[in-house]
Amino acid sequence: MHPVKLLLLPLLLCFTTSHLSAQSTLDGTWEGFMTVGGIHSDKQLPTQLYLKTTGKKVEGRSYVQLPDGSTLRMDLRGYLYNDYSIQLVETSFAGDPDNDIMPEFNRQYQIIFKADLWDPKLKGFWQEQTEDTFGEKRRRGRMLLTRRKVKGV
Repeated sequence: MHPVKLLLLPLLLCFTTSHLSAQSTLDGTWEGFMTVGGIHSDKQLPTQLYLKTTGKKVEGRSYVQLPDGSTLRMDLRGYLYNDYSIQLVETSFAGDPDNDIMPEFNRQYQIIFKADLWDPKLKGFWQEQTEDTFGEKRRRGRMLLTRRKVKGV
């Protein structure tokens, strides 16, 4: 093999490996929807999650567009397990002068991270945080999000 090709091969492998691992991480912005009105409801609210991992710990923010056009912002914390399941809870309201809508309740999320290189997804469920764990009136729904596409990548 030509000496230049021998030098380029490790560089190419290094770039490819780092590029692949960067694409299969949980970090970044995820867009999609969450359903409201129960697990079997088709009523969807546009949703974004911005997530950042440090080891197995996950932090971020949720953005849910409400039917009146306003956006509810909540800070998130949770954990990424070895099977790529994620547990998240809304820890605090992230309002600002333009967002004074206090939520009626906080949510907790159970999500599976499908770390597919070509089609990564977050798919799971949310439920109202309440003392009445099995209560009939406990609000819950589904969610499905895909990684936000970045121009030029």
